[in-house]
Amino acid sequence: MLLAESISEYIKEKKEPSILSEFRTNAEKLLNSAVFPDSSLESWRKISLSNFKISEYTKICPDSSVTVSGNAKITRLQDLPAEKLSEVLKKAAPAVSFYSKEWFPLFVFSRFTHAYYVQLDSDPSSFPEIKIECKDGNIILPLLIVDAFSGAKSNFIERWESASQKDLTLMSGVTILLTPPNGDFQYSSLENLGDSTFHFRATYGIQEKDSKFHASLASWGGYKGKSFYDTNVAGKGCWTRYAGLSPLKGREFQDTEIRILHSESHAQSSILYRTVVREKAHHVFTGNLHIPSHCKDVGAIQINNNLLLDRTARAESIPKLEVFADSVKCEHGATVGEIDEEQLFYLASRGISEEEARKMIVEGFLNEVIREFPSETVREELSSMIESRMLGK
Repeated sequence: MLLAESISEYIKEKKEPSILSEFRTNAEKLLNSAVFPDSSLESWRKISLSNFKISEYTKICPDSSVTVSGNAKITRLQDLPAEKLSEVLKKAAPAVSFYSKEWFPLFVFSRFTHAYYVQLDSDPSSFPEIKIECKDGNIILPLLIVDAFSGAKSNFIERWESASQKDLTLMSGVTILLTPPNGDFQYSSLENLGDSTFHFRATYGIQEKDSKFHASLASWGGYKGKSFYDTNVAGKGCWTRYAGLSPLKGREFQDTEIRILHSESHAQSSILYRTVVREKAHHVFTGNLHIPSHCKDVGAIQINNNLLLDRTARAESIPKLEVFADSVKCEHGATVGEIDEEQLFYLASRGISEEEARKMIVEGFLNEVIREFPSETVREELSSMIESRMLGK
């Protein structure tokens, strides 16, 4: 699968530093030996890409498709001084190695169209944001490397947006999240995509000693998508938390996979992911907790709850525990079900209409996740979106 000539020319015109070109070349070598995803691969067996043709995506979204706001130092990789660029790319190396057999992340590492290095500050009241849009083009391949602040709390919001249009578009990106020793990193991701968007994401985090990492995820819309959220708990004394939601409708398909690798002892991790699906929407959730034999005093839990609003909607839950250690405590749980008729009856007996009762149940189901977003503005946005998307006509 060769990239269109127009995109190759676009990359050449950037006149990037040689070290950045070398980074692309090394990733290209891995890409050439990687297998394009199909149902024979465990992580890709639920999503069909039979109508996906990379050669159709030749019009790159312009630089204006990425906008930033808030207090953070955000620099294009190609504009970094040579010494700093070398340092940043070394920080990205573990992610390249981790995805050394994954086609879409390697595609981004070798062919990224927009690449930024983000340095966060220590203001807990600040919510710096980067917005990635697919506009005035049909393909965007962003690479982000985000450094949290050491010894203090820092926030970062990443948004992906696209509009519905006649022709299909492609958004595929990699985000690398670095939590230094004693850091407290609160990361929020929001995807609001049109129904003509293929979307593929890989988010890779590394936690160092005594750090906290909290990811709040919300994804809705899109045509077909697969998202990997991976964290390597590389230091002792770490705390890791993922909380996410996906309200889907129509014929939207989303496949979400969260993987936490405990590389050191004395750590805690948890996952809570909730979905609400209506009409013919389909969501697949996979959670994977990996604890090797040398780790001790590790606690890990994953919970996935799915609410079906009608009989045509589908939700699948695939919890996995790969535990090779003895002195650990691990739990998992998953539910898939419709709105409880007894709950509707109970609320009706108190004079609440069925429409209002359904609204209360859906909002109550998702509010536990919404509360974990640190920004009040984002919490209000999500509440409004859920009411219109899942409870509107």
